[in-house]
Amino acid sequence: MKTAPFLFAPLALLLGSAGGTAQDHRPDQVARTARSFAGGPQEFRFVVIGDRTGQHRPGIFKDALAKVDQLRPDFVINIGDLIEGNSENPRQIENEWDEVTAATQKLDIPFFYVPGNHDLTNNVQLNIWRKRLGADYYSFTYKNALFLVLNTEDPPQPRIARRKLLDEYGPQAMATVLQALQGDPAQAQALFARDTRLGALAEKLRGSENVAFSRAQIDMVRQALQRNRHARWTFVLMHRPAWKIDSPEFREIEALLHGRDYTVLAGHFHKYAHETRRGHDYVQLGVTGGTPGGRADDPAVQDHIMWVSVSRGAPRISNIRLDGIFAKQGPARPAASTVAPIHP
Repeated sequence: MKTAPFLFAPLALLLGSAGGTAQDHRPDQVARTARSFAGGPQEFRFVVIGDRTGQHRPGIFKDALAKVDQLRPDFVINIGDLIEGNSENPRQIENEWDEVTAATQKLDIPFFYVPGNHDLTNNVQLNIWRKRLGADYYSFTYKNALFLVLNTEDPPQPRIARRKLLDEYGPQAMATVLQALQGDPAQAQALFARDTRLGALAEKLRGSENVAFSRAQIDMVRQALQRNRHARWTFVLMHRPAWKIDSPEFREIEALLHGRDYTVLAGHFHKYAHETRRGHDYVQLGVTGGTPGGRADDPAVQDHIMWVSVSRGAPRISNIRLDGIFAKQGPARPAASTVAPIHP
């Protein structure tokens, strides 16, 4: 008769040592690598949420927060544009914030707010922000990492003119020009040379993009950097990617960051992009419920969240498609995709 194979295993592995259990083996008896476990006292993970606005798609932002809560990062932070805004009607603005905060308050972890151009279109919205949420630019530290939250609408800029341009040129022309401006510059230049009407629209759209940083905000950055000279990493979060716009104030902020390890995160254009600038990562997030900034088959416009792991050295950045996270019951049937490339 053949003996069952498991009976040939060492008796100590089956029964454990006297007074112990089979789980009490020495490390050299366990089938694993010798690496240390993650989760040390200086390690942490956080999630960054992309744009929600521009005719947002209901339910996606709320679904994203519910999924993030299951993943249990240390905290969540966004890069602006949580409400549609573009209004001076206090009741409308309050209602829009009620919808957002109803979702963020369900998180069991902190949610940090970063202002966007839809959030702070005018002084009415600025006053409501400050009343409900607090400072519109600030800094904080966590496990010796410094976070600078900037406000690219300081002070609020004139009411966005894109809606008027949309009425004048139509959605197709707006979509074509916006995609061209975020694509290959040579191809865009050729397109605008062939179609002078699209070229004129492109110039108007370029003129509508601007950032504003007050002296008080720049002073906040300077003081935060001085207080945290030995921070192991600095994260700079803002809504509009100020490095893509001719901004003397942002160049001053970059000069203050010189000599530090840092990463810059922004959004606004509803399309993912990464570049290395002066040896540092500058990332433009896509959307988390906002109107996609391009065709539905463009992988750079997928709904996603950014997962950032901080331990030793540079932070590790991973992007997770929202439809790639599903519950223990299994994946749900995907919803029909919608192409909506306009971001007024």
